[in-house]
Amino acid sequence: MKSFYEKEDYSIEDIQSLITNEVEESIYLDFKEAGALDKSDGKRKDISKDVASFANSDGGIIIYGIKELDHKAHSLSYVNGNIFTKEWLEQVINSSIQRNIPSLLIFPLRENGDIEKTIYIIKIPRSIDAPHISKDNRFYKRFNFLSVPMEEYEIRQSYGRKSTSFLQIFGWGFSKNEARSNNERIQFEFSGTIINSGDVVESTYKVNAYINNPPKSIDISYDTTNTNHSHTIMENKRIKISATGTSPIFPNETLTVLRFNISLPLNIIREVVKDVEIELRVMYSGGEDQSFIKLNDLALKYTDG
Repeated sequence: MKSFYEKEDYSIEDIQSLITNEVEESIYLDFKEAGALDKSDGKRKDISKDVASFANSDGGIIIYGIKELDHKAHSLSYVNGNIFTKEWLEQVINSSIQRNIPSLLIFPLRENGDIEKTIYIIKIPRSIDAPHISKDNRFYKRFNFLSVPMEEYEIRQSYGRKSTSFLQIFGWGFSKNEARSNNERIQFEFSGTIINSGDVVESTYKVNAYINNPPKSIDISYDTTNTNHSHTIMENKRIKISATGTSPIFPNETLTVLRFNISLPLNIIREVVKDVEIELRVMYSGGEDQSFIKLNDLALKYTDG
């Protein structure tokens, strides 16, 4: 569910899509009915526990306003925004979790602008200030669909999180080369850039690009003088292009690690790429991050008609 987390804005349609597709809760996603927001001390403790558990783990999203059934999004359960305002929710989180969680965001959504039909999306980052203690003076983490108490050794390990590297995918770069007149093919150049958001230099990392559902007419190429690059045909003809880091990446530094080209027939490009997706994944000593892009989006953007 990382792709939902990576969105920069949300709409009621996004929420309805979760329900229509019966999306399942996970370590990154939690659904809460409207009744989970209440001004009682017990509910405040639950809010602090659930929010802190994501920050102490790998980050994620809590949605207040969806009823779940068997851990799947089932139906809407609107929050009355007159009673439970965004400011109230922020105050509960900030006053009941120590230390404050940096970069936490709350998105209020309202059906047709009706404040009594509100849904709150809380976007919680993986916190470098972990561990965060909840209102009941305990530390929690995400495990499957639940917020569970952390073991003593996990708490100790969390204290060192800030003094580690933290690699993330900073973004995609892509451009279109002109169609080749001799064989009427179009070529896209891709590049993957990562950033070190931690406090420690990272020297051991690898970036993989997986091309899912590649058509037979696809051609992959890259600069073969880059000896750290490799190209593998996996099961089901899934294609993997890899690049192993050759230089350290320092805190707050961005680095373009992976570059490759995709060539496709110009006259049938939209037909052959409609189901093609590229997954970009960075793996390093402290974990991993991933991002996705659909080739069909590029075909629509860079071809005529």
